[in-house]
Amino acid sequence: MKRLLVLVVSVAVAGAFLSLGCAQKKATTAKKDTKGLQRIHFDFDRSNIKSEYEPVLKSNASWLQDKKDTKVTIEGHCDERGSTEYNIALGDRRASSAKGYMKNLGVAADRMSTISYGKERPLCTQHDESCWWQNRRAEFVAK
Repeated sequence: MKRLLVLVVSVAVAGAFLSLGCAQKKATTAKKDTKGLQRIHFDFDRSNIKSEYEPVLKSNASWLQDKKDTKVTIEGHCDERGSTEYNIALGDRRASSAKGYMKNLGVAADRMSTISYGKERPLCTQHDESCWWQNRRAEFVAK
């Protein structure tokens, strides 16, 4: 019985270390894909740009204006609450809102595309507000 307990604990610890390694790799990959662009976050069930993220969007617009040959895809994301269909539509509104703001800052519309992933690509998978706010976002991915 004691050997079985030791085996179970060993497997659990090994699994925890493996999952930590995967999480770190995923974060590194996401950072690399953005090429210096920063994400913004939204309030629950909203797609309007929060004033605290205006400097982030200005920085993203400046970055794009310095790199005239770079295009960007703006990805709309949501937390897990709501239906798949609802979150796809909300993610689309979030991405479009960010695109419109960037356009008003002088970034040409033909350099930006949008896509909604709804709740299908969460950054965090816990089931509480400390996690959900991270998933209500728009990501800027340079092409």
